[in-house]
Amino acid sequence: MVKKISGLLLLGLIVVQAIFASSGEHAFHAKRSYLQGRYSAAYNQYTLALREARKEADLVAEGRILTSMATLAIYAMQYEDAKKLLDLVRVNSLDEKGRENFYKTYMEFYNLQGKHREAFEIARNHSFRRASADFLGQAAIAAAGSGNSSEADAFLKRINRNESPGQLAFYRARVADLNGEDSKELYQNALRLSSEKNQYFISGIILLRMAELTGDKGYAARSASVFGELGLAIPFEKAEEAAK
Repeated sequence: MVKKISGLLLLGLIVVQAIFASSGEHAFHAKRSYLQGRYSAAYNQYTLALREARKEADLVAEGRILTSMATLAIYAMQYEDAKKLLDLVRVNSLDEKGRENFYKTYMEFYNLQGKHREAFEIARNHSFRRASADFLGQAAIAAAGSGNSSEADAFLKRINRNESPGQLAFYRARVADLNGEDSKELYQNALRLSSEKNQYFISGIILLRMAELTGDKGYAARSASVFGELGLAIPFEKAEEAAK
């Protein structure tokens, strides 16, 4: 009986903690789920975080959470949903880091759809003194895809090699690919690093592109396996189709 009561008290405490958790706590758990490749769980936790941020009237937190939710929608290739989420962000209310992440996400939104000119307009109109590897990398992809190879190289040179070797390897491979250069070895190196760093989505994208470049359906099958484990239905179906 005592054990049962203790268990009920513990369960009650957990429920109370969940009810009164702040947006920051929910966002923390969402980020952890995201890093573990549990994208559906991450999205649900971000939804809870967004609700709390709105109760707290915290526009900075709200904007960051919406941007994170948009990123997950982009990875799921649910672009209409991603656009709706991005449109909800009050960009002028964000701090500098939040604005940088927002514009990085918007560039990624366009780049993954092959709309490089739209992404490059963002890169031209928004710059940050200490930009992240992801912001610079997406800007480099946008530039290369728009036929501005020299500007793409300039963005790549700004990425800190020691802090972001995995991201740099991927962005180098993508830029070389868009420039019409032989990028297979660069993608191989990027795949090795993305696997080591548990950058699941990047690994899936690289594998799918390598299948297209080499004609090796084994890469597509591996890509489908990655996207399947991440719960990304549309990318999974795309990779599965390429594996046939």
